[in-house]
Amino acid sequence: MNYFNPLPQPPSYFKRNEDLFFDHTKQLHTDFEHIIIDNIRRLPLQFLYDQFFDNPQARELVESIRNARDRDERLKQYEQLKSLLKENSRLFMRIQNRIKDSIELARKRVRWNYKTAVPSYFPKRNSMSLMLPLALQDESKPDVALVVELTRSGSYQGQTILTLPQAYIDARLMCRITGDWLTPSQIFDGDNVQTEDDTEDVE
Repeated sequence: MNYFNPLPQPPSYFKRNEDLFFDHTKQLHTDFEHIIIDNIRRLPLQFLYDQFFDNPQARELVESIRNARDRDERLKQYEQLKSLLKENSRLFMRIQNRIKDSIELARKRVRWNYKTAVPSYFPKRNSMSLMLPLALQDESKPDVALVVELTRSGSYQGQTILTLPQAYIDARLMCRITGDWLTPSQIFDGDNVQTEDDTEDVE
């Protein structure tokens, strides 16, 4: 009180109801190349391994990533996996289709329970987004979060994916989490442990 008059008010992150609630009637367009290629490190390794069932080279790369001794070696293997996916459109489309199925399931979950869409704030752009759970391996257990933002056209843009620990941290910037999927007991259970590779800036 010696230095501020009036005192600072609590921060306000959102200006409209659309920032907090997902409208399942609107279209959702997803940047699959950014999600699959640029953010492949955020996809579960077992999910990738299962999708590569007919490609020994890709499966070998996944195993190499699992067994990598240090971060640099792991990143090198990921770069090779990215190149393989860029060259093999069939593998890319297979992963894309599986993610599309997961997005449709997430939209259904939002219709059943609006709290499924969790608000998050992105300080770099001073913008609000919503996070949807994507279950890639087991429909009852989300693996990653899809970040969607409402565009000027009135549709949603699926911009990127986050690991569940990343999504939890972003959601906690806003408020106490009341959803049914983004909770510490669901995230930090041994299967979704955040690695050193998950700490990069979210884009």
